[in-house]
Amino acid sequence: MNFRHAVLFTMLLLQVSFLTEEGGFPHSAEDVEIGDSLHAELLPQHAFKALPPGNYSGISYLGNDDYAVVSDKGSQAGFYVFHISLTSNGEIRQVENKGFTVIPGANCDEEAVAYDPRTRHLYIGNEASSEIIDYDMRAGKVVRTTVIDDYRRLGQANRSIESLTYDRQRDCLFTVNESPLIGDTGLSLRLKQFTTDLKTEKEYAYRADEPLEPTDKPDNRHAYGVAELLALEDGTLLVLERELYIRPLRLNSWVMNKVFRVRPGSPKKQFVTGWRTWLRLVDNDFANYEGMCEGPRLSDGRHVVVLCADSQDRYKGVLKDYFRTIVF
Repeated sequence: MNFRHAVLFTMLLLQVSFLTEEGGFPHSAEDVEIGDSLHAELLPQHAFKALPPGNYSGISYLGNDDYAVVSDKGSQAGFYVFHISLTSNGEIRQVENKGFTVIPGANCDEEAVAYDPRTRHLYIGNEASSEIIDYDMRAGKVVRTTVIDDYRRLGQANRSIESLTYDRQRDCLFTVNESPLIGDTGLSLRLKQFTTDLKTEKEYAYRADEPLEPTDKPDNRHAYGVAELLALEDGTLLVLERELYIRPLRLNSWVMNKVFRVRPGSPKKQFVTGWRTWLRLVDNDFANYEGMCEGPRLSDGRHVVVLCADSQDRYKGVLKDYFRTIVF
């Protein structure tokens, strides 16, 4: 083992030793503050049996405690509207299904959704086609679509569009590929900025963290990269990085989640919070979080970030459709 490999191995051991189920994640020594720290509080996750079993992969706030939620499986394109009630401190109290809106066409692996409240346009990111669609909620129809050409040509299977967010301050959309495109080096991703009529404006580099598990595992057992983006009013983005590892016998599989704050174009990442969930015989809390958006402010002015997890249709009756919040 050469010196470089020895250093990397030592860093990996140190990182693993610090992991906890509800936080305590290490982050790079290069992390710097981007303005003030968010001082985030991670609140407990909750599941609700009254919801239809789902593959909930994206969420966006519509107002009045209603959220558009998309599923990455199913024969029909469209979105659910969920009514999500919060407690006074921002914890999930209840989630109710208000129905499903059908959009013409097949579900092309809907992974992400964003909403522009000024125009009432809903944007949906389709991973299978590397395409974003613009749905006018007033007119009830799709008004335009765009294909992200390099994602389609160079994206690895099931590793393309996983995220989408609307930035009110810039009046634009952001997305990033989940994992590196073919030919890109290391863990470098392409963060893209679009106008609201889906024209490309800018592209930035984003570097994902190294996964904990070796990268030679089969794709259906190991997924890592960016699961979601969330634009904040100060011009920064929250980035949800997710690593999922499925063990051969399923038991003791886990998902690790880390939320960073970044400014587009800057290589610096500010660690916000992190957690890991497990598939165990007892205290099973396994949850693959893929959707993230900002909900209503609390009465004291604090922000609430709402997250949803993909349960694979409550796989074999073991997994649950979890929701949770982060407050800062």
